[in-house]
Amino acid sequence: MKVLIVYHAGAMENPRHIYRALAQASDVELTVIVPTRFKVERVYEPSGWLCVEHEENRAGYRLIPVPLRNPYNYWQGFESEPLRRLIKEVRPDIIHVLDEPTSGCLFQVVWQRLAVPPRSKVLFYGFENLPIRLGRRSRLKWKFTWAQIAGGAAANSEALENLKRAGFPRNRLLKRIFWGISTDVFRPLNKLTLKNDLNLDCEHIVGFVGRLVPEKGLRVLLAAMRRLPTTVHCLIIGTGPMRTELELWSGLPDLKGRIHLFDVMPPERLVEYINCMDVLAIPSLTVSHWKEQYGRVTGEAMACGVPVVGSDSGAIPEVIDSAGLIVSEGDVSALAKALHTAIFDRGVREHLKQQGLQRVEQELSVKAMVQRLMDLYRRVLEA
Repeated sequence: MKVLIVYHAGAMENPRHIYRALAQASDVELTVIVPTRFKVERVYEPSGWLCVEHEENRAGYRLIPVPLRNPYNYWQGFESEPLRRLIKEVRPDIIHVLDEPTSGCLFQVVWQRLAVPPRSKVLFYGFENLPIRLGRRSRLKWKFTWAQIAGGAAANSEALENLKRAGFPRNRLLKRIFWGISTDVFRPLNKLTLKNDLNLDCEHIVGFVGRLVPEKGLRVLLAAMRRLPTTVHCLIIGTGPMRTELELWSGLPDLKGRIHLFDVMPPERLVEYINCMDVLAIPSLTVSHWKEQYGRVTGEAMACGVPVVGSDSGAIPEVIDSAGLIVSEGDVSALAKALHTAIFDRGVREHLKQQGLQRVEQELSVKAMVQRLMDLYRRVLEA
């Protein structure tokens, strides 16, 4: 089975674990197309740029850079000629575009591959869980484009339901497949040793990892911190426009010395800090333009044996399931109570730890994702 993955953020380290696992499948010959240069938020790459200058051939797969039409806006797609040439060269059975079902890249790939016999089966993988609103012209465009697609997957069920309501063909194969967490990287480590090595001199730690923006619920989290014992500190890892505001919060009398801000860091460093946490908070808030789509750090924390407390925004309850505690978004009192329980109730804490490790193994790991992708590929080819 020849598989061609097209992914605008494919040069990041996280998806490379997925490529390696896919390439190890006995009947897969994998090629991955990524941009030569792509502008991203610093929370995903500290430099702000993902760059691949030369073809890489390692770990059983090829990773090939192709220029974007606009490195600042990947929705405009890749340069057409090198993309078409590669599709013709690879002659894939499956082309999996890791992007939304209304993305410019998916549209481009669908129509580029029609010129290259034999026609490959095209799939998508999306995260967006807001309703799909298409104008009259866009509805016609996507009606014809979706008719050429064999199916797809998404990181949450709501994304697939919204797609069906928008007119995606009902006879196409759609599956919810959670994005995979590398359990080679994110795994339980010795908390006491790490806290000493990292100079984290605090008895209890609530953690947050992600973009520092209002919709991530940071104000709710810090308000909840004011209701917790002073032995509880908050470790915030990320970057974004709220950093200055968070520094002001950390100067409040009842929070002084309890809020610790760190910039984004590579996965091999992040896993050490996550292992120092007593609980990870995901207090996201639904806003008009966004709600939580997956929250990869949820699975990363679970894989480290760290309990998770999340709001009910978007996909959080679906991802956590029974392996964490869920509170109503924006409810400071409920969040503080759940964090207190996860930290101080040993029975609940141990239960959540074991449930989280089990959920990662069965649903959120790279291994689980690749098994489900392979099932999707085989079913599409057999259809």
